[in-house]
Parts: sequence; C-alpha cells; structure tokens
Amino acid sequence: MAFGFGKKYFLGIDFGTASIKVVEFSVEDDQPKLVNYGQVSLESFEKKEVQKEGYSYDDEVVAYLRTLLRNMKPKSTSSYVSMPAFTGLISLVEFPLMEESELQNAVRFEAHKYIPSPLEDIALSWEVVSVRSTPDSGEKMEVLLVAALNKEVSRYEKYITDVGRTLNFLELETFSLVRSIVSNEMGLFLIIDIGSRATNLILVDNGIVKISRNIDAGGKDITRVLAEGFDVTSERAEIMKKSGTDFFSSPETTLIFPSLQAIVNEAERMLTSYQVRYPGVQCQRVFLSGGTAQFTGLTEYYAGVLKVPVVIGDPWKNVKYDQILEQKIREFGTSFSVAIGLALSGTDTVLKKKTALIKKSKKDFSLKEFFAKKL
Repeated sequence: MAFGFGKKYFLGIDFGTASIKVVEFSVEDDQPKLVNYGQVSLESFEKKEVQKEGYSYDDEVVAYLRTLLRNMKPKSTSSYVSMPAFTGLISLVEFPLMEESELQNAVRFEAHKYIPSPLEDIALSWEVVSVRSTPDSGEKMEVLLVAALNKEVSRYEKYITDVGRTLNFLELETFSLVRSIVSNEMGLFLIIDIGSRATNLILVDNGIVKISRNIDAGGKDITRVLAEGFDVTSERAEIMKKSGTDFFSSPETTLIFPSLQAIVNEAERMLTSYQVRYPGVQCQRVFLSGGTAQFTGLTEYYAGVLKVPVVIGDPWKNVKYDQILEQKIREFGTSFSVAIGLALSGTDTVLKKKTALIKKSKKDFSLKEFFAKKL
C-alpha cells in the first residue's frame, strides 16, 4: 500500500461477562462505517455445559474468540480492546497547583490511599483534566487516576496474542462507553450501563469522567425476580423480560426489582455528592446502556425517581451502516456500546489527523489511551 493510501479498518473487542462482542469499522466520507460485526455467548461454559476437561476459563475465552474471528474474517490485524470496569479503578483526585515533576511524586503517594496493592503490581495512568480556583485554598488541579492490576492487563493482552492478533489499544470499558454514548456533547451526564451481572455508573462532565462506580446488580437479577414472581423457568423469564410488557405499571403484577432500586440509589448518591461539590451544576440527561436498557418501562421509572430526563443511549448515532442492517441495528440497541466505543478510538486517529490539517484540536483527556503514561 504505497504512501499509506488505502482503506483502514479498526476492530473493537468487548469482553463482557455474558458475551464477547466485536465490531469492525472503516472510514468513509469522513465518518466511521460499520463493515463487520459479531458476538458469541459465554453463558454455556459459565454453566459448565461445554467446558472441556483441563481447560481453564481463559482457555475457553480464547477458543470462543478464535471461533468468532474465524467466522467474521476481519480485515484489520490490530485490535482495540476493553477490560471490564470492575477490573480497574478510576478516581478523580485534587492537588494544589504544582509542576509536573512534583505532581508525579504526589500521584504515587496519593495512589496508595486508593489502591490496596503494591504500586509495582499496578498499571497506573494519570492525566490533569482541569485547573480551578477556590476562594479558600487558591488554584487546584483535578487529576484523573486510572489503575488496574498488571496481571489483569497481561490477561487481556494474552487473549489477543493467543488468537494471533496485535493489541493496539487497551482501556477500561468506562471510557469506551463515554466515547460511544456521550460522544462530543457538553454538559453533565450520567451513564447507567446495566450488564448481565454488574452495572457501571459513570458521571461525565464536559467529556471528562468525574465519578465511576460499579455495583453487583444486573440483568440476571431482573430475570430471577420474574422467574420467582411468575413461577417460571429462567429461560421463560428471559423471554418475558424482552416481551415488551411494562412490569412497572402492569395492574396484574406487583413485582419489586431490588437490583433496579440499588442502581437508582447509587445514581442518586453520585448526583447529590457532585452537586454539593459543584453547586448549580445540573445533570442534563441520564443515558441507559447495556442489554437491559430496553426493558420496557425502565426509562420512565428512572426518570420519575431521579427527576432527570432518561433516554436509551444511541451508540450508533455517528456511525454509517448499510440500510439493510437497520432492523438488526435496532435489535442490538445499546448492547454493542463498548465495542463501538473501542472501534471509534481507532477511527478517531484517522479523522483527527484530517482535522489537524485544518486546525489544531484541543486535547481530549477523557478519551486518552488507558495506560499511556505509567509511573
């Protein structure tokens, strides 16, 4: 490919607890375009239904990923990969204004308060995201700390190398969600990403991740409530969950979903604590993401409790795709949000280079590479 011309492809791989999802993008008319996608469920070997003797969980993940990629036949040789949010830590820390050389030592010292493991076992990244003045203590720097165990980083690196691919980019799924759901919108937003077993809540202010929380509550808890409430199998309850029935307002049911209440309780705490710290700042919108986002009645339920507009996020809004896929895209909804965010991190490298020929763009700290700077 002479002089770097030709179409480039970007593969985003999302390792979820219930499935692996993959999308491949190219760039067409200065816009990301979907050219390939696939997913494979992990639930069967979670239940030990297909686990082979002598195979570890990691062996099974690699086997499933290899089969998925073999069927997809992606054109890209490199991969943009996420780690689940619960495998890492994101924290916003405030420091007095200081030089970068001093800040590096301060970050190492402060990291001990947030990370229980020795720093030599941690992949630690940090970035100054804002500088603000306070009436009492002068100028303050807000520093975003991102950390994960080295063994977890190595684990996901090995998944990719074991299937014969190159790892180009690795980040916590938190940043992938912000990239695909919030995109370039300015203001304060809350993302509630309800996964199969856990929920990731992310408070984003002007594109910067300010608070990130994970709680052990997810879609499987809703399925269990339906199964117990109607005395049906979990398989039947899963069908009921996707049937379009509004179990929040249906007169024939009085079901209570403790997991959904736990999620909204955490959301209220996050919004309240942030508004105490920054009076006058109001959350503009709550985005629901994940497979459970389309649970009928959930947006109305959360909007009524949080007193904030609640919508289902649209990770496809800035992505081109063939119209023949319209129905399939609607079925996917937000379930591919992380994989889309990962592929977008690749297309951004092309689109931002084109933009740079016109004007110098402001650095976007919130979407930086996960471990770009190690201490």
